[in-house]
Amino acid sequence: MIQELLDLADEFHNRLKARSTVNVNDRPTKDEAIALASAYFNKYRAQIAGVIGVTDALLQHDKEWQDLVRLAHGNNQRKSYMRLLNSLRKEVREFSVVSLAKVADTGGHDAGPSDLSPSETALISTLDRLLPSAAASYRQGILDLRGVDRLSYRGTASEFREALRETLDYLAPDSEVLKQPDFRPEDGQKRPTMKQKARFILMSRGRAKTQRVSTEKAIEVVEELIGGVVRATYDRASLSTHVETSRTEVLRIKRYVDTVLFDLLEVPEVVTSPEVNLLS
Repeated sequence: MIQELLDLADEFHNRLKARSTVNVNDRPTKDEAIALASAYFNKYRAQIAGVIGVTDALLQHDKEWQDLVRLAHGNNQRKSYMRLLNSLRKEVREFSVVSLAKVADTGGHDAGPSDLSPSETALISTLDRLLPSAAASYRQGILDLRGVDRLSYRGTASEFREALRETLDYLAPDSEVLKQPDFRPEDGQKRPTMKQKARFILMSRGRAKTQRVSTEKAIEVVEELIGGVVRATYDRASLSTHVETSRTEVLRIKRYVDTVLFDLLEVPEVVTSPEVNLLS
């Protein structure tokens, strides 16, 4: 259920991000912000409290949801919403991490290590040592794909992207990539893209151009596929078809992400994933 809250927050964040207005003045957007906060307090907070307890972190989280409502009662800058939503989403993600750990500790079927393939176990083990939050995103993506009652896979796609993004940020910090003499930002970008970070990592390891191109192409495909899943529009008449199509696309995303992560983290593949033609 915590993942449902994260999905809702992600969708609202993405809609706001796509807008170009400075302020949020329209009633529908304000109502959506208030509805999202109400859903947190009425539907999701009890579960989160059951996982982490009524801690200072939870009380601070409550305050931020209240701040969202306060924003919606006035005409405030869009960047204020974005800043607050980024904080809320990060905290909800951490609550989800704790929830997954508790399920694993109690032998829950979905999160148990026996349900992971050897390759998945190797990746998660490596990520756990370096980036626990990236490991949690990757594991959450696997759990979502194994669920039988999901109505949207947008959040699932985002989980796999987040695992990849955090890994790239860890191995190639912006400051290191930016100082390269031949670095040029891509059109419309102020910071290095995921593809540029992968290029930096592989070049620093002396990889051949063909190897670098293969990995960069895989990242491009991941971004393209995720964009399609996130933008997917479901209607009542074809909901089940769209959901199954999205699930198939997310499975493809996972295969590409697996391939890139094995390469970037230099993890030996215990079990080879289905072949992915990165240059097609």
